[in-house]
Amino acid sequence: MKIQFGEKGEVPWDVLLEAVQNEQRQQESEQFQNRKSLCSRIRKRCCDSWLTLAILVSVVLAAQAWVLLYFTMGCASVYKPGGHVVVKDEAGKLRHVHFSWSSCGSDLDPVKLSKLRVSPDPVLIEGNITVDLNSYLGVNVDAPISADVKVERRLGWVWVEVPCIAGLGSCHYEDVCELVPFPPAEPCPDPFPRFKLPCRCPFTKGHYVVKDGVFNIPGILNIIPGWLVSGDYYVSGVGYQNGKRLGCYSVYASITD
Repeated sequence: MKIQFGEKGEVPWDVLLEAVQNEQRQQESEQFQNRKSLCSRIRKRCCDSWLTLAILVSVVLAAQAWVLLYFTMGCASVYKPGGHVVVKDEAGKLRHVHFSWSSCGSDLDPVKLSKLRVSPDPVLIEGNITVDLNSYLGVNVDAPISADVKVERRLGWVWVEVPCIAGLGSCHYEDVCELVPFPPAEPCPDPFPRFKLPCRCPFTKGHYVVKDGVFNIPGILNIIPGWLVSGDYYVSGVGYQNGKRLGCYSVYASITD
């Protein structure tokens, strides 16, 4: 920017202001030309036409939106809070588990769970656990009941599937009735009779409701394997009887030391 000075080196204010404005307009024009030239180089190097470039940008934005949706699938608007439980893993180490749950099936599934909540916060392994449960079973269910369970752990922005190890993880079960620890010849232990809940197969059609039910079953919460490291986990399970789906539910859990 050049300014013509007078004899005494004084510059009129209007001349100085006009010079500054001209300089700003020149800089804005240069910036616009640079952006235009950059877009032209990108289009020439990456794409044959503006349409191809638009499609490429749309694909990138759609991929980012999908990743964000998958990353936030445990959000409170979808998942219902389950509770906070302090458990002991197989190595004897205390672990904190915060979990929430959601249905991944349809309204046509015979197994419907509308409420599941444990308290207090946190639930201690040596104390009682209070359960609020509201569920409905639309059909009579008996063995064999097969199930597919998928467990994923979040690593940054990516979810990695946890393999099936010693019957835990992403596993297929031919008959979950065989996993029930209560022998058929023995009566169901407390508190199952007290709340009219079955403890083994078969399961009779009807409503199963527990309001502020207090449970105290030694060792029932000591189920976390020692190899399961702390982190965020997504667990989904689907049950089948005679090839027909009974229900699908997912759990989002955060395990910390």
